[in-house]
Amino acid sequence: MKEIVILIKGFLKKNRKHFLFPFLSILIGVWGMIVVISVIKGFDVLLIRSITSFNPHITIFQQYNKKIPEEISRIKFSTYQGFFNIYGKKIGASLMEVDDITIFKKLLVKGSFEKAVIGNALAQNLNIDIGDNLNLIYTDDSGNIKMKILKVSGIFKSGIYIVDSAFILQESTKKSYNYIGIYLKNPEKAQEIKSKYLNGILSTTWEEQNENFAKAVEMDSYFAMLITFFVVFMSGFSISNSVMYSIFVRKREIGILKSLGMGKQKIAMVFIGESMIIALVGFVFGSILSIITVKILENVNIPIPQNIFYIDKIPFYLSSTDIILAFIFITLLSFTFSFISSRKLLSFDIVEVLHGE
Repeated sequence: MKEIVILIKGFLKKNRKHFLFPFLSILIGVWGMIVVISVIKGFDVLLIRSITSFNPHITIFQQYNKKIPEEISRIKFSTYQGFFNIYGKKIGASLMEVDDITIFKKLLVKGSFEKAVIGNALAQNLNIDIGDNLNLIYTDDSGNIKMKILKVSGIFKSGIYIVDSAFILQESTKKSYNYIGIYLKNPEKAQEIKSKYLNGILSTTWEEQNENFAKAVEMDSYFAMLITFFVVFMSGFSISNSVMYSIFVRKREIGILKSLGMGKQKIAMVFIGESMIIALVGFVFGSILSIITVKILENVNIPIPQNIFYIDKIPFYLSSTDIILAFIFITLLSFTFSFISSRKLLSFDIVEVLHGE
């Protein structure tokens, strides 16, 4: 084993320039892969957090008084579709009347829950602030068109544009509501809990309500990961070419090592070891660059269309698990390509190589 380490050190020192291209390939591949993963994870984490901070995790459409496992709170609520007539222009809105509005206290960014609380995007679109009155024309439960004067006492922000640009929250003391909203400790268990405890009860989960959008984000994630995979996969070919070139230019040294009794397996380990060291160094520098890039982009706040993606900027979420997975992938890729190349090219005739030496 000692001789293998010595040979690896010697070959790397002797031909540093030759390994620059595979090193850069690994670096760029890791850099791109981790940044893309952080964006994909960012969308998943932020959207789940934003959607579940506002929408009930499970909505029940009938009377249901039993407590559900994992339940942390519940509300009774009704929603009404309506519009504002501002300067001759109709702007759609949804009025949500709840029995306990304080469940949304984490979303409040300005004012209080004393009267009506509107989304920050809606307030901006209507040029409305705390203390202003709004005339909402809406349809009640009986299908009658009514007008309600709302005094704005607060502004909330859920982080979801479609909610922040349309919803008005107001606490109500009425006796009957259309829905029961249940909030869970872990929103991602909503589907499992519904299937287990609400079988036969007319209900829906936040995932079902946002199914189309979740599928669109999932498809975008698959395409992004596919593109990134091929970019990283290409770095495997640069490693393969590097190993092949190393073997061709060192045929004489390999022939001498074989004649001295070193087996093909040990010689192959020298070239595999070279590739693994290049991959490791490339991975370290690529990871450092990706972390720096993510931190910079988080502070830049790159805007995206709110009406398409629900949120107003590209989110990033970087975890140690993603970096470890990237390391495992790069390690396996480097080992596989270097192993195949070295085993294939080491089968040459020693006599022919050393002829004339």
